Amino acid sequence: MVDNMEIPVQVKIHVQEIVKIEFEVQNLVQSIRLCEGPLGVLNDLDLKVKQKMKSLRQKVEGLEQLASEQDKESDRLSILAAMQHHRKEMLSLQGSIRKANLASRALIDKSEKEELLGGKRSSIRQRNFSKENLAKTASNITQDLMSIARMMERQVKQNEADVQTLASSSAQIKGTHEEYRGLSSIIQISKNLLNKYNRREVTDRLLIFFGLVLFFSTVLYILKKRLPIFGG
Repeated sequence: MVDNMEIPVQVKIHVQEIVKIEFEVQNLVQSIRLCEGPLGVLNDLDLKVKQKMKSLRQKVEGLEQLASEQDKESDRLSILAAMQHHRKEMLSLQGSIRKANLASRALIDKSEKEELLGGKRSSIRQRNFSKENLAKTASNITQDLMSIARMMERQVKQNEADVQTLASSSAQIKGTHEEYRGLSSIIQISKNLLNKYNRREVTDRLLIFFGLVLFFSTVLYILKKRLPIFGG
């Protein structure tokens, strides 16, 4: 419209810049419509198209200023007509942007739902497998500790029986005094070892518990990173 009129070159250049921005916005709208995620990519495209639309709006409003600077009435009316045309085009682009965003978000939601369902199945299988392994390991450790505890208990009882035998023989009390003291020390050490293994059993259970906590925390962290709906 403006190119066919004998108007200043700067006005033609201005209109050409407007047309160029409109083509760039249309390309961005197409990219938004086909965007399947992640959401960060869509946000980047939205930011670019907003910047282009802001520039386009400024350029279109600039036509009014250029029109007021014309000496010929015909030039002024032609520029104003071009301004109205590009304003309508700008409104049409805004509608296209909204529709493209809705289409893209629908694609992203569908993709995330499919990924979530697949991830949940994999996570459940992995969690069940890990829980079974941990439970089996914990059971083996507990059985080993109980076996050691029973062995130490039998040794303590045997030592106590030996001490009682020595104590009942008054004729050998003086001669076996040092041996008695040695056996008493062994008994004490045995009791300490028994207590130590009992405490170790409790410690191992705590370690297993914290291991489970760490495992579930890691799973939740991975889900949170992979699924934006968990991260807000």
